[in-house]
Amino acid sequence: MNLQNIWEYLLAIVLASMGGLAKLLSKKDKRVLRWINIVSEIFVAAFTGLMTLFALHISGVSGAYIGLLCGLAGWFGPKVLDVLSRFGKNAGVDFDKKDS
Repeated sequence: MNLQNIWEYLLAIVLASMGGLAKLLSKKDKRVLRWINIVSEIFVAAFTGLMTLFALHISGVSGAYIGLLCGLAGWFGPKVLDVLSRFGKNAGVDFDKKDS
């Protein structure tokens, strides 16, 4: 792992976190925001963005598309994780396999 990869990972995490936070702040119900809601939304968004970054690297996507898609992944959160799970299954990963 080199310094450029670390910066790319950090950028993906920040953009995804911003996407998740933007979604949380744009909700129309105007409920009281609790710290646990904010932290959990940012955590899920950051994780989703990082997993999206890995999937994009596997797919050969590069450049500004990575930033765009990581930010959107943060916005959509768990829905993107479902898509990435299907992506893994199509690539031959057996998520249901039990380890002995």
